[in-house]
Amino acid sequence: MEVQIGSTERKYLLAVYLTLNEMGWTRLKKVSDFLKVKMPSAKQFLMKLEDAKLIYYEKRGGISLTQEGKRLAVVENANLNAVRMFFCEILSLDEKEAIEAAWNVYFNLNDKTVRRFSDFARFLVEGEAKTVIEKFREFINQPRKTTAPCQLKSVYEDEGDQRTSDEHKEESV
Repeated sequence: MEVQIGSTERKYLLAVYLTLNEMGWTRLKKVSDFLKVKMPSAKQFLMKLEDAKLIYYEKRGGISLTQEGKRLAVVENANLNAVRMFFCEILSLDEKEAIEAAWNVYFNLNDKTVRRFSDFARFLVEGEAKTVIEKFREFINQPRKTTAPCQLKSVYEDEGDQRTSDEHKEESV
């Protein structure tokens, strides 16, 4: 039976996994600090993970993963790392920027999009597309050509302005 949890719960599950100490447990404060959220917010989502039987959560005590929680957290970590790899290896962001971007983007993607993102990144890095990455890196390191700024136009500025002359007159009054 596959446990269905939302993106925020997935984020907290991964935070628990990433903050586990060598003994296999973490604390509420470590999770809230890691995610840069207040402890009451973290506690609320950790309680949801406990209700879903993905973590063991002792009040004022340790937090550890259940077997199913660990399985899901490992998958989340692998998927997040695939997105991070895209930002780092393909878009040439530094590690810190890539991690931040991955955390900001990953949890807003559905499973199919994550799989495609991961497959595309693997294709570019492992496949014949390495030259595409090299050309992209050359491109981003070139000086930018100055271009006219993009201007937004009203739909009425188009050549095919279908308004009547009376509508034009009303607008100018």
